[in-house]
Amino acid sequence: MKKLSLQNRIAFNVIISTAFLIMVLCAVILITFKIHSDKLSAGTEITIEDVKYLFTILLRVCTVGCFFVFFFLFALSRRIARDSTKPIRDIINTANSITHNNLNARIPLPTRRDELYELSETINKLLDRIEYAVEREKSFTSYASHEFRTPLAVLKGTMEVLLRKPRSDEEYKEKIKACAREVDKMNEMVEQLLILTRYEEGKNSLNYNYYLIEDLINDSVCTFTDAILNKKLEVTTNIQPQGTRLYTDEYSFSTILNNLISNAVKYSNDTGKIDIRASQQEDYLIVEIENTGYGIPQEELNFIFNKFYRSYASEGTKIKGFGLGLPIVKRFCDLLNINITIDSEINKQTIAKLIIPLQ
Repeated sequence: MKKLSLQNRIAFNVIISTAFLIMVLCAVILITFKIHSDKLSAGTEITIEDVKYLFTILLRVCTVGCFFVFFFLFALSRRIARDSTKPIRDIINTANSITHNNLNARIPLPTRRDELYELSETINKLLDRIEYAVEREKSFTSYASHEFRTPLAVLKGTMEVLLRKPRSDEEYKEKIKACAREVDKMNEMVEQLLILTRYEEGKNSLNYNYYLIEDLINDSVCTFTDAILNKKLEVTTNIQPQGTRLYTDEYSFSTILNNLISNAVKYSNDTGKIDIRASQQEDYLIVEIENTGYGIPQEELNFIFNKFYRSYASEGTKIKGFGLGLPIVKRFCDLLNINITIDSEINKQTIAKLIIPLQ
């Protein structure tokens, strides 16, 4: 059944009420006329006085009836207006109660699905987006300040050491190189944060086209050639069938592969193995990246996609990171409608699995 708009509902209620009251008034007039007309016998002669008397009675009935009709219509109109504007009052009260510390308040939805229902629902969705944005900014500010604090402290400490007394050229070079490494780390973090910002821009920035999956994988592997050679890793790829074309955004999908392969290289033990597999199953392309190495505890797998989260298992190692790689992967997977799962066993292997719908 088509919903009745607020304007039509008010008009409909007023018309029905008015018609009902007019019918009641007419019925009262007819009953009054019938009562007094019965007093006149069939053979009685009707004089002008009788007509005036009957007219006077009807006029009084109409006057009193009209007064009650208008009074009832006024009361009914106020009731309809009060009920109709209650959602507006709720919107005003809720809006007044919202502060930067109280963004979880929402407007109660009216029972009728009219314009006010749509307005309340739209404002609630707007509040959801605002709350998400504010919480994201708070989280970003908190985590970013925490992560920047360490390299900045290292830079300050190194420079203070250099200023205490004269040093040899070799000592200056060593300290300057340490400062440069910390700056590189901060640059890496900024780059990753900019990638997350690109994700927040949404689908408007996506540029879809067809790409060979083996080309995308090989390009990502080549990016980490030096790190692979330094750790003497054995990397194998198995793509079935060859020539599989993927309709995707190259930048976003390459970002996913680069981060997953980077983690596989980073957390593999020396002389370890990385196996990259791609196979087509019905309407999906399955890409798996498996590496031997440190692994992730099962109890931490639910948190690895949170920004700035790093596994406790990696804290005792010399592997440095910011906890942004997997959050970037997760957000770009959501953007491309890719399902990602990660399974891991401590000190054995980790498998990242991408389930990609094919066009």
